[in-house]
Amino acid sequence: MWGGRGLEIDPDEAVQSAVRAIFARFAIEPSARAVLRWAQRSNVLMPIRARGIANAEVKWTRLGNVRLNNMLRNPVYAGIYVYGRHPTRKQLVGGEIRKVRTRLAEPKDWPVRIEGAHPAYLTWERFVKNQGKLRQNTSQRAGASQGAPREGLALLAGLALCGRCGRRMSVRYDRSSSRWQYSCYGDSSHGERLCWSVAGASIDRAVEKLFLQTMVPEELELSLAVEREVHGQADSRERTWQTRIEQARYEARRAERRYKAVDPDNRVVARTLEAEWEQRLRDLETVEQQYAEARRAHRVELSPLDRRRIRELARDLPAVWRASTTSAADKKAMLRLVIEAIALHPVDVPRRVTRVRVLWTAGAVNELELARPGRGEAHRHDPAVLERIRELAAAAAHDEEIARRLNVDGLRTGTGRPWTEALVRQTRSTKRIERVAPDRPRMHPLPHRHPDGRRYSVPGAMARFSVSKQVVHRWIRQGLVTATREDFGTHRNAYWFDIDDAIAARLTAWA
Repeated sequence: MWGGRGLEIDPDEAVQSAVRAIFARFAIEPSARAVLRWAQRSNVLMPIRARGIANAEVKWTRLGNVRLNNMLRNPVYAGIYVYGRHPTRKQLVGGEIRKVRTRLAEPKDWPVRIEGAHPAYLTWERFVKNQGKLRQNTSQRAGASQGAPREGLALLAGLALCGRCGRRMSVRYDRSSSRWQYSCYGDSSHGERLCWSVAGASIDRAVEKLFLQTMVPEELELSLAVEREVHGQADSRERTWQTRIEQARYEARRAERRYKAVDPDNRVVARTLEAEWEQRLRDLETVEQQYAEARRAHRVELSPLDRRRIRELARDLPAVWRASTTSAADKKAMLRLVIEAIALHPVDVPRRVTRVRVLWTAGAVNELELARPGRGEAHRHDPAVLERIRELAAAAAHDEEIARRLNVDGLRTGTGRPWTEALVRQTRSTKRIERVAPDRPRMHPLPHRHPDGRRYSVPGAMARFSVSKQVVHRWIRQGLVTATREDFGTHRNAYWFDIDDAIAARLTAWA
């Protein structure tokens, strides 16, 4: 936001604070879309002034996608004067000569660039980093970029490179999204459209284990750094709100003075000024209500308990990593902070393995070798495991219960993966293992809430969020809710799960 007297920073502190808050948030968020979601959740408003009008009044509106992208891509916020970023050229289109407007994305291609031409909100180095992040967050077509961290389960999406041809590998999910592959396409040297592909779950587990073992920083230094970052964000948000409230109070006082200064006999003007005064008072009340709501929802102030919990989390990275509130996108963002790329290369001799080379941002390289089963080997389970499945199936255990008991006993599939309900069902079908179905009384519908008044059933979640049973089961598979199985009346192993306010907000957005 710039003033009306040329290229200078707006003198209004509330305007400056709002603009700086956006750039500060983009520095810690993985994408521009994440900044937009944060602004909407936090009720962050952005200032606008009418162009060409001296001393135009500041109006506050919600941040939109177009406004945000213009701010992040415009070099004027870095104090740079640029000319020729969007040149036009003549082109023959349909037999007619037309002017086509292009965009020069690289700063080295700009015809005119003058640094330090006017005051700036951010440095030129930060602006260049922002452009790099925006490019990386574009579509991954043809493997051109990493893409923004997304909610898919594949941990190495955007990081995995083909060890054969160097292309960026894409992710292919199966229909249930419980399994995925890293695939490389378009390598003409092999005479095929598909270069090669590999199952991703075991590779992700190995990289996750390496990451958690490697990232063991000085606990106290990390704790203090995290606390300073969170405290700094809270202070910045507090200052932004205080400047907005101060500005709203000033506008209300000015409208009051104008109303009291008018001649009472001039009723037309008096009524207009009185309406303006009332509007300014309503604006002040709205800003104060929004501030109070933001403090309740986002905890602007850090209490001693907050600081202690931050220190505890900073000392235990595995706990943060495995927490139910840490999404798949959050985990990918953590990896990208310290890992630059991961190369996957197939090795067939002397044994079938996948060679995994992890390139850290510091320049170090770690190499792993993981077994790569051939076609059909996924169903070659240990005979002892098959015998255990027969025993549990003969005892009328449900497929999910069988999978749970196999995992508790430390038994794995032929490829070393944990057992799931789908894998047990597939194995029973392949090996012709029948499950004994016991006689059961007539089942009554599950209540929406557990008798403890705290947990929800699947029908209860369906009713609360207006979704189907398949959607609720997908939430459970993807880890959006933590489910527990418990016998309830005639129902064996019925799903029950907690839904607090944070989880409810995430499920509502998902739905």
